[in-house]
Amino acid sequence: MNPLITPDAAEAVILAHLPVLGTEEIPLEEAHGRILAGELHADRPLPPYNRVMMDGICFRKADLTETPVLTIAGDHAAGSPPPDPLAPGHCWEVMTGACLPSDCDTVLPYEEITRQDSCVSFPPEAAVQGRFIHQKSSDHASGDLLVPLHAPVDSRVAAVAATVGATTLQVLKRPRVAIFTTGDEVVEPATAPAPHQVRQSNSASLRAALAVLGAELIDHQHLPDDPGATTSAVREHLDADLLLLCGGISKGKYDFVRPVIDSLLGSPSFHGVAQRPGKPLAFWAGLPPVFALPGNPMSVQVTFHRYVRPFLEALQNQSTVLRTVSLASEIRFDPPFAWSLPAKLRQEGATLLADPAPLSNSGDFASAIESDGFIELPGDQSAFPPGSLVPFRPWL
Repeated sequence: MNPLITPDAAEAVILAHLPVLGTEEIPLEEAHGRILAGELHADRPLPPYNRVMMDGICFRKADLTETPVLTIAGDHAAGSPPPDPLAPGHCWEVMTGACLPSDCDTVLPYEEITRQDSCVSFPPEAAVQGRFIHQKSSDHASGDLLVPLHAPVDSRVAAVAATVGATTLQVLKRPRVAIFTTGDEVVEPATAPAPHQVRQSNSASLRAALAVLGAELIDHQHLPDDPGATTSAVREHLDADLLLLCGGISKGKYDFVRPVIDSLLGSPSFHGVAQRPGKPLAFWAGLPPVFALPGNPMSVQVTFHRYVRPFLEALQNQSTVLRTVSLASEIRFDPPFAWSLPAKLRQEGATLLADPAPLSNSGDFASAIESDGFIELPGDQSAFPPGSLVPFRPWL
């Protein structure tokens, strides 16, 4: 194992070696959750016409100088083309969303008028020019930027795309990821394990997290503790955007991941981080990038969220949202390793408090179910009094 580096130094190395994803064009209805590879611009003014905003009547205010009572000339519904010019002293019964006739400048809702047969009256002061009219181009001019590059396609972006006629979208290709779990002691979840075996949990955890992050899982294999099988499996996926390996990265006699990846990609960018859990973490910046995570389930959870998640988000030009929380109670531990431990969040007034929930060891992942995520305490101090501000990362 190489000299240990700090968690922040490890993250800096990782984020400095991002491959470039290609792009593809897909139908709008399939684009939810994808990342735009192009901007969306207004293809015409928004709104494209003077839009009536209330059900009621519309007319020329100047006509009120001749008569306080107007005669309804007919209906003007949303979606109808502009009607013929009004005769003096007349108005249209108009619907929300209709285009305002070019010779009209005033809209009154039904609530402000009195109707008798085809005649309407209202207080003179109620007639205010421009009121209840959404002016053409008041939101955006033709050509205005509406959605920037690398925006995730959510319900709002989908609505804008449809509005400007973007029925297909140019998006980033999804990161193609292969997972290799290792260990002769591990069996599949559907298998009844012998007393000396454990069921596979890391694969299920990583699959769920990768789905949230928009990655495409191209393969998962569970590998025996055998260098030949590991080499063969990894070599078949050197065209992936990312390889994730779990286990086999420490110094044990049957830990073959480091020599196998070294033989294929050379020495790692780092191997060993001054942290617990997750000290044996290794990263290769080659093509493809490779994360070798420790095998214990909580080590996998922490190192994935601490390093792989920001890598995948940065790869797709997304920012990792890092929250700062206040410790609800004192924590003491021995340096020099940074310590990541599960925490439960609660609100107290304007302060977001974190109640730490230390685990007995890095295999005790089931006890973390009640936590919301984990906090990371730096390894250069040993005492953290209540109120200390620390970074918090939520579980996916």
